[in-house]
This record gives sequence, C-alpha cells and structure tokens, in this order.
Amino acid sequence: MNRLLPGLAGILVVLAIIWVIWPDQAEETGPPSSSVKITAPAENVLEATIAQNSKSASSESSDDEAMFDPYEDEAIRAQMMQVADLYEDTSKYPHFSQPITNPDTVKEIEPFEETETDTPFPSDEYDEPIRLLASVDRYQYFQGETISVRLRIVGAPSDTFINASATVGAAQNDAPLSTPLNPTSSNYTEFVGSLDTNVVPAHLLTTEMLLKVNVTIGEESMFTTVPFRYSQASAQLVTVPYSRIESEYLLIPLQYTVYRPGYYFANAILDDAGTGQPLLRLQAEGPMNQGNGVLMLKAHVRALKKMGSSGPYTVRSVKTYRGAEDGEVYDLPASGVRQRFEVQGFPFEQYEDSPYQDELAAERLEFLRNLGAVEDSSDE
Repeated sequence: MNRLLPGLAGILVVLAIIWVIWPDQAEETGPPSSSVKITAPAENVLEATIAQNSKSASSESSDDEAMFDPYEDEAIRAQMMQVADLYEDTSKYPHFSQPITNPDTVKEIEPFEETETDTPFPSDEYDEPIRLLASVDRYQYFQGETISVRLRIVGAPSDTFINASATVGAAQNDAPLSTPLNPTSSNYTEFVGSLDTNVVPAHLLTTEMLLKVNVTIGEESMFTTVPFRYSQASAQLVTVPYSRIESEYLLIPLQYTVYRPGYYFANAILDDAGTGQPLLRLQAEGPMNQGNGVLMLKAHVRALKKMGSSGPYTVRSVKTYRGAEDGEVYDLPASGVRQRFEVQGFPFEQYEDSPYQDELAAERLEFLRNLGAVEDSSDE
C-alpha cells in the first residue's frame, strides 16, 4: 500500500501540470466557464486576439469608408444640384428683400391661435378624456395691456355644473390678478375673460409668465396653463412716414419712439395693398438712440418685379426687438401703435434696373455646382 502512494502522487502532479498548461481542455471538462480562472499566459493570448480582431475590423471599416466617396454617388450629386438651384434663386436678391413664393409661410396668426394649449384629463366615468383648450389672444404683451383669455371644454357632461377662473402667475408665485371666466354658450363649453395688468405691481410681472386656468366640473377639479411673455417695450413703432426710390431700391422708413437705446432688428412683410398678396420678406437693423429713431426697410426692384407689383403696398407683421447686451438675458421687443401701415408705390420705370450681385454668394454657388457636377466620361 505504501508503494502506491508515490505513484498516485506522481499522477496527481502530472494532472495538475496538464490542467495549468491546457486551459481549453480544462474548460471543456471542468466547471462552467464563468467559474474557470484562466491562467495569466492564456489571458495575455486572449487579450492579444481580441485586440487583433478589433484592429482588423477597424481596418476593414476604414478601408470601406476610404473606398466610399459620397460625392461620387449620383443621388447625392443630384441633391447637391438641387441645393445649388435653390441657392441661385435666393442669391438673386438681397437677404433683406426676399420674394415670398409660398404665402402660407407668412399667414397672419389669428387671436388665440398661437398660444392655445390642449390638456386631456382621463376619467373613469367617461370613455373619452375631458379636454381643456385654453389660450390668450397674443403671445407677447407689453406693460399696461389687457390680457384676453379663452377657454373651451370638450367632453364634459352636459348636466354638470362648471366653474372656471384664470390667474396670472410667474415661475415662483402668483401675481395678485385673478378673474372669473364667464360662459358664452348655454351648455357651458366656452368661457372668456380679461385681466388688466395695470393693477398688478410691476415687480411681480416678469418676462416669462403663465396664465393658470382652474376648472371645476361637478366635484372634480382640474387646471391647465398657458405661457406668454410680458415686458416693457424697448421702443414703439409709431408710423411709416413716406417711401421713396433710391437707385434700385424702394426705401421704407420705420419711425420709432425709442425708450431703450441699443442695436435694433426689424422683420416685416410687404403686401400688395389691392390684392393682399404677400410680396416680400423685409429686414432692417441698426443702432437707435433714445428719443426718435428710424430703421430703413429696402425692397429691391428685381424682387418687386418678380412678384409683379408696383404698389401701392402695405407693411404688416412688423417684429422689432433690441438685441440683448452684455449682462442681459433677453432681447427686448418693441411694440407698435398699429398692425398695418400704408406704403406708396412707384412705376418700375423710375427705378434703376440693376441686378443684385454678391461676390461671396457667387463663390458659394460655384462651390455647390462643382460638388454636384458629373464628370464627362469622354475626357477619360
């Protein structure tokens, strides 16, 4: 029996050596792989293999990317040519005097249309949720203006008492301004109300405001909010005193009473006064000092000819704001005494018929054309 011990010990040593130097076999015959500890040499081999495979995959991916040139693809070339065509049409006119090819893009927003929120309230008692559609008549209000409120209720039972009110609030607290909303229909589905901001202390009215609408339907209470902006006007557009021709441009001055000096920007729509057709998008910018100030809109004659109108015109949808300066968070909007201003037109013969030229735009157009150009195979 003692003679067998050395033999058994030798066999155990051999098996241990095989286990260490043959890890793959140990994985197949031993416990699950999650409990097998791979020896250090095997770990190094595994890491090297993974690195090599990753390098090979990366190399193949790089080769594929190097072989694919997006500008050789015919579809991409065609898209580049379409972009070039659109840019060519746009660059024929100054960026501050662009023809309006799609009237829907400058459609005037109706009161309450811009701000309406639609909030559903699911209920176990009804198949469809009750919806509160609340809105104010404008998104931007100025100091002292009255806020008009409208509420529509959809899905409420007709035999239930409904009560509604509105409160002006800031981000942190409610301002002391609240009003009941009065029904305008016999079935209590539409309500209106108004709030006079003159009665609110100025320090409680911030730039970003919320109108909170509270509704009680029977025993159930619900609410919704409508965001809007409130500020003191940085300037006020008071009139468009005259228009005149200067070279190839129709000059349209916007005259302001300026409360806050600074650098101002204005956007406007020029309509044909007779037909109401939107003609041009106009832009102007420049510094204005406190007191009286003017920003000059300039309509290019080629843009007016493209739209086929020599006037008279109407300027509308004038949006003016003072750019935020260092330390200021918001641009400051300007108000206006009217929504529309009449503008005199002139016969096209009185203008200098000079095409608009922009050297940088011509260079960009040439670049786009080159990207989309198809090489002539006959030259190869």
